[in-house]
Amino acid sequence: MGAHLKAILSVVVVMLISFLGVYFYLGESKILQKETQKVNDEVSLTLPQEKIKLMDGGGLSPSEFKGKIIILNFWASWCAPCIEEVPSLIELTKKNNHVIVLAVSGDKNKEDIRAFIKSFPEFNKEPFYQVWDNNEKWLKSFHIIKLPESFIFNSKGEMVKRISGTINWNTADSLSYFSSLD
Repeated sequence: MGAHLKAILSVVVVMLISFLGVYFYLGESKILQKETQKVNDEVSLTLPQEKIKLMDGGGLSPSEFKGKIIILNFWASWCAPCIEEVPSLIELTKKNNHVIVLAVSGDKNKEDIRAFIKSFPEFNKEPFYQVWDNNEKWLKSFHIIKLPESFIFNSKGEMVKRISGTINWNTADSLSYFSSLD
């Protein structure tokens, strides 16, 4: 009888541990969902209204965005997915002249950005505008937790899409989507 009792007790303990594991996992999952929703709700859905300081020392006034589709692209030179998506982003801007890209770098020093741009010189010419976020003001205000991350604003300045991770910007679907924003 003692062996049977131990076996039953073992099964009950395993079931209890499994139940608690599932309970805490689902509870944590709900907490993470709430935190994600909280972050999404708190994200500034508007572009800065003050003059934007560019890496080259110049600046952009928000009035220069009028009537343009803006991709606010957060990237870094050390980010492999960021590197992967740059060529397709360049191709998108060649095929739709209403798209401009505010490329916000999370790199710690300008030399890394300059080295990266040597590999992709078109990434540093209009319609691309490089913003070095060395104080992480942009990263924090848009709650960026991984790179690349992009926000798309229509020609009225309204945020219409948030993209986490790398995508191919130069597809028929992508080109059609951006044409619909004009």
